[in-house]
Amino acid sequence: MIISRAIIINLIFAITFTIMERNNTTTEDAPQLRFSTRHFGTANIVTSTYQDGGKMAVELVDDDGESIAVLSVNIPESSHLLGEKEFFAKTWSENEEIAEDALASGIFRDSGRTNDGFLKAKIWTFS
Repeated sequence: MIISRAIIINLIFAITFTIMERNNTTTEDAPQLRFSTRHFGTANIVTSTYQDGGKMAVELVDDDGESIAVLSVNIPESSHLLGEKEFFAKTWSENEEIAEDALASGIFRDSGRTNDGFLKAKIWTFS
């Protein structure tokens, strides 16, 4: 069976429109959390879930939707340490400065806990 180019284009358009419509509905329903950074302008907070371990992922994006940084790090073997709305914050290396800005914003709170593994990630939550 041969499928015409027009049918394929219409299907792609319909799928894309549906995905965009879902994303817009989600964005409008949830309050937009954002904060100012020293070097990247405004950082908008986007949360999702890591596929491996199912815990919260936190990405920071600019007003155009371009990624600034991933504030979280996935450590599935330590995910049992996380409570609701908690995540492992990557506060070292290239994230050091933006993590300081994020914590200073008051949107996040450091729980004072870390994981037990080689990689000592701080456990943060939303305030």
